Amino acid sequence: MKYCTKQGRLILAIIAEHGHMTAEEVHTVAKESLPKIAVGTVYRVLNDLASDGLIMRIPVPGAPDRFDRTVTPHQHVICPDCGSVKDLEVKGLAELLKNAVGRDDYDFCLTVRAKCSACKESHAEAV
Repeated sequence: MKYCTKQGRLILAIIAEHGHMTAEEVHTVAKESLPKIAVGTVYRVLNDLASDGLIMRIPVPGAPDRFDRTVTPHQHVICPDCGSVKDLEVKGLAELLKNAVGRDDYDFCLTVRAKCSACKESHAEAV
């Protein structure tokens, strides 16, 4: 298990502290503590952590995947301009999907694309 190594523990701690990061962002932060850490190591460890259910992979169409510290089912909103990712709580969605599917053993990933307030403000100023 890659996360039992010094590098793995560091990467897990980075995701736990920051969340919603790309592998490149994790690599940049990890290099502050381990200057010689390879980007390939970061990718391998993130894949292992996600496969083992310790972090969640957030697929982002047209952009690098993000990794989240929260592994319980939840939704995200992604800004199409700057790429920022935030958790989104849609009350009752899990129950609605459970009823629609007709059973408990399902998985889903909901990602909403909407401009964040900073991008909306900068767009409004530019107009």
